[in-house]
Amino acid sequence: MFNSANFLFMKLGLMMNSVVIAVDLGAESGRVIAAELNEQVKLVEMGRFLNKPRFKDGHLRWDMDALWAGIIEGLSTAAKQYGDRIVSIACDTWAVDYALLDADDNVIEEAVCYRDSRTEGIVEEVEAKFGANVIWERTGIRNLPFNTIFQLLALQKSDPEKLNKADWMLTIPDYLAWKLSGVKSNEWTNASSTGIAKPDGSAWDLDLITKLGLGGLAIFDKPLTKSGTDLACVSSETSQLTGLSPSVKVLTCAAHDTGSAVVLTPPGEGQFFISSGTWSLMGMISGKALMSQAAKDALLSNELAWDGRSRPLKNIMGLWVLQNCRRTWNEEGGAAWTYPELVEFARSAKDVNLVLDVDDEIFFEQHSKENPYADRVIKWFADRGVELTDDEGSISRAVMRGLAHAYGKTLKELEQVSGQKAQQLTILGGGGRNQLLVEMTQELCDCPVRMGAFEATSLGNAAIQAYALGLISREAIAKL
Repeated sequence: MFNSANFLFMKLGLMMNSVVIAVDLGAESGRVIAAELNEQVKLVEMGRFLNKPRFKDGHLRWDMDALWAGIIEGLSTAAKQYGDRIVSIACDTWAVDYALLDADDNVIEEAVCYRDSRTEGIVEEVEAKFGANVIWERTGIRNLPFNTIFQLLALQKSDPEKLNKADWMLTIPDYLAWKLSGVKSNEWTNASSTGIAKPDGSAWDLDLITKLGLGGLAIFDKPLTKSGTDLACVSSETSQLTGLSPSVKVLTCAAHDTGSAVVLTPPGEGQFFISSGTWSLMGMISGKALMSQAAKDALLSNELAWDGRSRPLKNIMGLWVLQNCRRTWNEEGGAAWTYPELVEFARSAKDVNLVLDVDDEIFFEQHSKENPYADRVIKWFADRGVELTDDEGSISRAVMRGLAHAYGKTLKELEQVSGQKAQQLTILGGGGRNQLLVEMTQELCDCPVRMGAFEATSLGNAAIQAYALGLISREAIAKL
């Protein structure tokens, strides 16, 4: 059970006794969270389940059947506990990955994981043919090989018939919303990360799509949907599977999990955030996209905030490296270390005279027994002539120190590009539980560091639902 700040419901005098459900999937795990909307918001976990991609049909794919089973189990638990108090559900997940449906709603392309190798070389091909700025100038999105546009171009090379047959492209949260309600949509915060949507979220950029060779596809003749849209009530099948009332609404939140998390960023100039999870997304909420050459050089991407403002940010590898080092020690080495234990080991370790680059491409590929992550960290230092002690504390400390340095560097870049001096940095999400990382970040960022909610994504998801239902004001959302 989690207790949030009062979310301003008490200040607004709202006694609702309603419950909204946040389905929140991350790259490591998924959760179903009930948000009780009373004088205060109380988050209660209804279910948590692992998220493990697996190889199928030649690619690393998300196990959508397993994720769906975990969601149904969590919703069933919620239905038993809250009954008719549940008024709505919304789904958020990571960005860029998608499934393809044909005109008869058959899934003709299961979701491929963004860490799959199919996009290798695609970015270079696009830049050689159209120039390095072709996507940036239109969308403000950085050329990252896992972006949806490059996944689509890779599929066009390997199996163009699938694209021609596809009627809808549903990113993962849109896919889940469709499974829950039977209604298909393209929510705009997630669409903004694809590399082929207009920066204001108004539509797909058909001119860019045509230029890149994907013109005429049915998947792009669909509108984009705003966060907080009422899609439909749960389908009869969902109601029967879970016990949820047929009157429960399926809404869109900010379907990109970072978009939901940063709803909790304090308003005002000089307010920056880190959404800290498997990825660290560091940025700000801005009235306009930052699309200068300096912003491009700083490797920023201009994604969309839930309310249509811009969300300039930088993708940093995040806790992925530490998560996979822990996996090395626990799965391959037979240990059972918890994250708090690794933090304490790291406190006792010493720094070496080189800072780990957590964004090095060696850390992008999936964990494997043949190339475990702890060994990759040791090798990274060895390749540069530095000996790092091969133990849990030294490796964990090196990873955390590398992350903190990435945060400090990125904050300076954001200040320079935006022209705003940082007044406060808010850390949102599970990474905030790592007190040593927070302390290192504070040392390297020349501004106060504030701890936000550990379950920021679920809280933000719930806040958008409450706003859409008329249970909280726009002014109150701005003050969270």
